[in-house]
Amino acid sequence: MSGDRLGAMQVAALLVSASYGIGFLFGSGELAMSHGMAGCLYPWLTGAGMLLLAFLSARLWRIGMPVWDLFGNRYGAVVKRYVAVLSVIWMTGVLAAQIQGAGTTLSMVGVPGTLSLPIVSLAIFVAARLRLGVASKIFALCLLAGSIVLLLAVLDLGGLGIYLHAIPRFASDLHRVGGSELATMTIAVVFLVVTGADYQQFIIAARSPAAAVAGCALAAVVLIVVGALPASAVLAASGAGWLAHTDDAKQAIPLVLAHMSDRLGSGAGTVMLLTLIAAALGSGAAVVRAMSTAVMAMPEITREDAKAPASAVVVLMGAIVASRGQAIIETMIDLNIVYIASIGPLFALLLLNIAVPPVAAQRALVAGCFSSIALYATKWFGLVTGNVELMFLGAGMFTSVLALEVSRRRYARAA
Repeated sequence: MSGDRLGAMQVAALLVSASYGIGFLFGSGELAMSHGMAGCLYPWLTGAGMLLLAFLSARLWRIGMPVWDLFGNRYGAVVKRYVAVLSVIWMTGVLAAQIQGAGTTLSMVGVPGTLSLPIVSLAIFVAARLRLGVASKIFALCLLAGSIVLLLAVLDLGGLGIYLHAIPRFASDLHRVGGSELATMTIAVVFLVVTGADYQQFIIAARSPAAAVAGCALAAVVLIVVGALPASAVLAASGAGWLAHTDDAKQAIPLVLAHMSDRLGSGAGTVMLLTLIAAALGSGAAVVRAMSTAVMAMPEITREDAKAPASAVVVLMGAIVASRGQAIIETMIDLNIVYIASIGPLFALLLLNIAVPPVAAQRALVAGCFSSIALYATKWFGLVTGNVELMFLGAGMFTSVLALEVSRRRYARAA
């Protein structure tokens, strides 16, 4: 049995691959355009989340089940279903990031912007349905190729000094990130790393608790080391004038890679852009499969023939969110907030082993979800603007706690 389990190196590799996608790469570059070396914030927070996950991984390994099953065992099948739905919601932000990245890159090779998102969404749906192991490896190699060219760009542009001084430059540029935005990103990213089922699956599959801990720690180191690369490349490229003619910060990383590839050979820039599109399709397909698994965890949806409609629905959700045109990291953070506001209080009580009646748990999740989605909608429709996510998080969690306390008191009186 142990031969089928994952060693520490395998756990680390899978955790890094689950984190280091188009959203990570393009989002960091986009943030660097406006925040300088503070563009490292998202990848470094992901690394910090991995370190925290390392402290918790032995316990998660012994529990041996994804987050919705954990809630379901404690609070019943209804709560399991709700947590699965909420997992789909936060993963929609990750999927939208892949669609945005692929759509942006596709438009750079001449496809009209109005067609790029539909084409990418359809391609991701098809890729997710293929379930080909060889194809997934090809997609991963495409992302690896982009990373290697990005490193070459940093070296070619004389950006090694920028990279080596990433920490002091990050500290000096961090003031560009407002206090509210910093707090929101820290909570949203770290909490999702710890509670995300896409990360937990590799902890559960580890050969031993020690392998799970070591794998998380190694993944954290890799993400922190690699995390400074996109921002360093963007800063070096900006200094060289490579990004002078773009108004779309999402194009920063694709432009750097295309410029560098053209220096390596004629026509290589176009090939690199197509490679990035392939990488985004692979990342998007992996997210769709994870989202479909969450949908299939719902008791009413267990038939094999429901997988295709489930995949179609989650891809459509991702496309709708991507069509908003938000910044890539902001897209992910906003939907992370919905998830955290909904399950955060209940998750804390679960960790503290404080008993909660199932009906109270159900009402807390519903209250937190509806209030945070309603607040998310106010930003969607332009009723509020600015960095309001921390306020949304607080309001959603307050609503969840209030519903929990009211339900608990009613349950106590009835008993």
